Amino acid sequence: MQEMCARLSVAVRIAALAVLADGSRAAEIEPFKLTGVDGYVTLNYVQDQQTTDQPATASRSRQTQSGFRNEIFVMTHSYVYHPNLMTLDLGGGPVLHSESFTGDTGAASARGALYNLTARATLLRDKPYTGTVFFSHLNPTVSVAPGQVLTQENTRYGFDFSLLAAASPVPLQAGFTRSHSQGRGADRLVDDRIDQFNLGASRSYGALGSTSVQYQTSHQASQSGSQNLPIQSSKASNHALNVDTRLQFGDKRQYDLANLVSFNTQGYALGSAVLPDLKDGRFMLDLRARHSDKLHSHGLYNYGHSNQGELDSVIQAASAGLSYWPVSGLETSLGVRGDNNRTRQFKARSHGIDGSFRYEQPLPVGVGQLSYGARYDSRAQQAQSSQTSVLGELITLSGVAYIALSRPNVIGGTPVVSNAGRTQTFVAGVDYLLTVVGTETRLQRLIGGRILDGEQVLVDYAYDVGGTYAYNQFDQTLNLNWSLSRYANGYFRHFISAPRLASGSPSFPLNEVRSSIYGLRADLPFNPGLQVTLGGGIEFEDRHESVSPYRRMANDLYLQTDEPLFDLGNLRASLRRSRIEYAVAAQNSDVRGFELRYWSRQWFGIDLTAVLSAERDDAGLVPRHRSDGSIGVQWQERKFTLSSSLMRTRETQAGVERNRTTFQFLAKRDF
Repeated sequence: MQEMCARLSVAVRIAALAVLADGSRAAEIEPFKLTGVDGYVTLNYVQDQQTTDQPATASRSRQTQSGFRNEIFVMTHSYVYHPNLMTLDLGGGPVLHSESFTGDTGAASARGALYNLTARATLLRDKPYTGTVFFSHLNPTVSVAPGQVLTQENTRYGFDFSLLAAASPVPLQAGFTRSHSQGRGADRLVDDRIDQFNLGASRSYGALGSTSVQYQTSHQASQSGSQNLPIQSSKASNHALNVDTRLQFGDKRQYDLANLVSFNTQGYALGSAVLPDLKDGRFMLDLRARHSDKLHSHGLYNYGHSNQGELDSVIQAASAGLSYWPVSGLETSLGVRGDNNRTRQFKARSHGIDGSFRYEQPLPVGVGQLSYGARYDSRAQQAQSSQTSVLGELITLSGVAYIALSRPNVIGGTPVVSNAGRTQTFVAGVDYLLTVVGTETRLQRLIGGRILDGEQVLVDYAYDVGGTYAYNQFDQTLNLNWSLSRYANGYFRHFISAPRLASGSPSFPLNEVRSSIYGLRADLPFNPGLQVTLGGGIEFEDRHESVSPYRRMANDLYLQTDEPLFDLGNLRASLRRSRIEYAVAAQNSDVRGFELRYWSRQWFGIDLTAVLSAERDDAGLVPRHRSDGSIGVQWQERKFTLSSSLMRTRETQAGVERNRTTFQFLAKRDF
């Protein structure tokens, strides 16, 4: 038996030497060698308290979550026989945790031991045929929104393989990953399974350029969402093929050609319901030329075909143009374009021409800039239906800011808002608010709802296509800018849009616009015994239009120390206000806010940051207010780090008040 093992060892050594025949013997050949050890030890504590008051119903909800984690992680680095044969990265360690949750629905707690484990083996890393297999089981603390954290269990494994140029005329890369994420927080549940396969190939044409091909397929099963709303299981599948060619040619390499081709399919299954599969194909050809230092040209062609059940559209668009610099400081451009849009609900054709110039001239005081642009469009549309739909428009809702849907003239009652995995459908008036301003429909997150701050949502809705009609439109834009110095500048912008109906009768009015914007901006450093910067700006807009005219004024002011105040730290104080007045008072907004920020590096290397900010809007249909306060301290000495943070947030909106306090402490020692 010993003789057999010895012969096997010799055989493996011979095989390793054959594989490593490039003559590289910088590393010693051994059956197994440990090359390094690193890791860390952490102690982490988090407490998260939240209360929500609804005076209209005289109800209050409370949620408290706290967690303690003690984690040890050790990572080892090694190789088998030779680093170019097989390298190993193996690490892991225990996680001792204790968590508790208290809410209106009851209390729960959990404690015990978890573990982290990660392993990666790389074969033939310096060869033209190399691959990696990996596995990880981790339990990180994840931030799902400002001030909200949860502990997840993430399991991930798969492989990567590459066949490089020396072994194949077409380099190939392939990889497969399977992952499963589970977690539970104060009001959020995560349960996602994802399988993903990638295949890529590339071909170089030397100095001419290259072509790359990427294929990706993924399958996801999800049961994630808010614990305060029913969750349904969903399954999603995606397949995508992309071909990207980039070429540069000509005796002076003055021509650039880009060609992108893509095919995508997407499918959803929601419980027992199935959404129509989305099939999408795109083709783009972009050619740019530099004929001289003064003359450039470009041409672009786009084709797209999208099909999803009753929604089927074909879009073709082409454009070409010139840019010319006749003298120093003067830039001119001229362009033509046309597009053809065909769906089952309507057909539309348009063509147009545009031109512009921009001139910059030094003045006795400062530098002046003048620019003018004009655009003419002619559009004709034939409608077979009064409306069409949008499925799955992706929108990110941050804070309580308004986000406009991409299509105008949205039909009331049709928007449906769901989370990104389509496992939950949110409720209008509870989770979000829809507001119509002119032809624009805006979506706003409500603080008392189940949509997290910064969460991505999908919106399905129908919109009015406008009927059968034709119109011509002439737009003009004038810009004047005066830079008095590198510290201050003033500007004026004037815009005119004049559509004229040629035939038919659209179902909504054409929007004639005349807008003027005036502004002044300054950032002035000075030294009254301490180097500081005083800055701010003011801007006024008067917009006359047929659909939704308004007046807007925005201003801000700040003072910032550019060196430590009394050798203690830096300070920045700022004020801001933005006011918009519409013809309908319920659509108005008047946002006022301030921020105080202090940061310093104190004794013994302690970093301190403190922020206090507030914002309120008392105009409009739903007045709102938000205030944030936070303080963070960090001390680092070589490989030892201590950090602590305290965050306090208060929000009021639509009669709902929400308060959240989050405290976190972390001690970490690297080795």
